[in-house]
Amino acid sequence: MAHQTYAGPVRWVVVDDGKLPQWVRFSRPGWTLEVIRPEHRWSGENTQARNFIAGLKTIGPDERVAVIEDDDYYAPGWLDRIDLELQTASLVGQGWNRYYHVKTGAIRENDNSRHASLCASAFRGDALELFRRQCKRAPRLIDVPMWKHASSRRVFNAKLVIGMKGLPGRSGIAGGHEMKTETPFVLRQWIGDDAEHYSEFR
Repeated sequence: MAHQTYAGPVRWVVVDDGKLPQWVRFSRPGWTLEVIRPEHRWSGENTQARNFIAGLKTIGPDERVAVIEDDDYYAPGWLDRIDLELQTASLVGQGWNRYYHVKTGAIRENDNSRHASLCASAFRGDALELFRRQCKRAPRLIDVPMWKHASSRRVFNAKLVIGMKGLPGRSGIAGGHEMKTETPFVLRQWIGDDAEHYSEFR
């Protein structure tokens, strides 16, 4: 987020439901940071919908929301692109998503042209309300049914977000966490010197 080129104001709402609170160290002119720490209740289940509900309590109906997942990669121009795309639709996101497994070097390039992964989605207006309803329903996957029912949506191909797999922490529920086949040096081809941030996890 420190490398984002977007020059407008940003309100970053972080939801941290870990057993031990994380010290969030971030300061940037024009950005406000709010950290929400719900009661820690984890016994192996996915807590994504519950955490989104906690964060959405602070979000008004006229705000624009971009999902930022803490284990994924966002190129510097991501928020600029989202700002542009939300002028044309209430639900927008990057399709043709890429996954990279940091431990094995395995990759996956998908052909999803009709929906975006939640980590690469943003919304406003009626799509924001749809997102609220989906989180309350707490399906295993929030993104696919949301994209199916949104009335105003746009999927674009930009290669600005990469779903990072195999990082420490709770296991994810989306595909890609089990990838095994190694593809050396691809991450550097995709994101340049930013690949160094992930070298310690190999």
